[in-house]
Amino acid sequence: MSPLLLGLLAAAAPPVAVTGDCPGAEAVTAALRSALGSDAAVGVSESPRVSDLGDRFSVAAAGQVQQYADPARDCDERARAAAVFIALALNPPLAPPGPAPAPPDATLRAVAPPPPVSARWLDLAVAARADGGPGQAVGPAIGAEIHAAAGWRWFGVAATAGVLAPSDGTYASVTVHQQRFPLSLALTARRNLSERLALAGAVGAALVPLTLRATALEGGPSQTRLDAGIRFAVELRFRATQRLAPFVDLHAELFPRAYELQVDPLGIIGSTGRFWIGVSAGVAFEAL
Repeated sequence: MSPLLLGLLAAAAPPVAVTGDCPGAEAVTAALRSALGSDAAVGVSESPRVSDLGDRFSVAAAGQVQQYADPARDCDERARAAAVFIALALNPPLAPPGPAPAPPDATLRAVAPPPPVSARWLDLAVAARADGGPGQAVGPAIGAEIHAAAGWRWFGVAATAGVLAPSDGTYASVTVHQQRFPLSLALTARRNLSERLALAGAVGAALVPLTLRATALEGGPSQTRLDAGIRFAVELRFRATQRLAPFVDLHAELFPRAYELQVDPLGIIGSTGRFWIGVSAGVAFEAL
């Protein structure tokens, strides 16, 4: 190609402000020269702009702005798509335009800007729960619970309320029927690991009313107690839809004070457990 023709093409292609690495400024300029051909670009008050936005890129020219999705980051295709958009914006066709041309790569498609995300959040959840304790006379108990949590950005407050099925344990040959009703109130912090995965942690108070009854003894003496302690929890959440998020929660509850089990005429036959661990699995509804 002659130097004179190269000069004409360079004059036809206006300077383009490129932000980012994909596409590069040289690739956009070369593609724009090819797209403009021998047509002179009209005068514009502001240079065209191309911005690399990671998995998408935007092009602005002559007061028009367009975004394209490109998860594959094909820089050459991005440069060609940007050049076509700028050329059409600077030199629109005289005839009424037909349907907008498809980008050179089928993976490039126009996308609307994402809606603003609120800093506040609120969710409600239901879950199945199983609790047990190492070295305890009573066996594991299963049940159900409800969750409620609210906060701002990464920090919030969470509460749970549940009921566990009765479980039996043997203390000094006496069978004791125990049922627990776990409650908790905790501070929580959450972090998004990806667009769909989130991790949360919580620490707070555990308040667990429980009933104890010696079923094998005449009259079946029973007692009602309240375990007060500390709760720790870690939750992994998967956002399946905009509102629904299945989750799994691992928790541990520590009770400094154990209640002694006294049965007449045997006296003290044992005590309640100080340490409980468990798992919950359910689905949360994100209201905000």
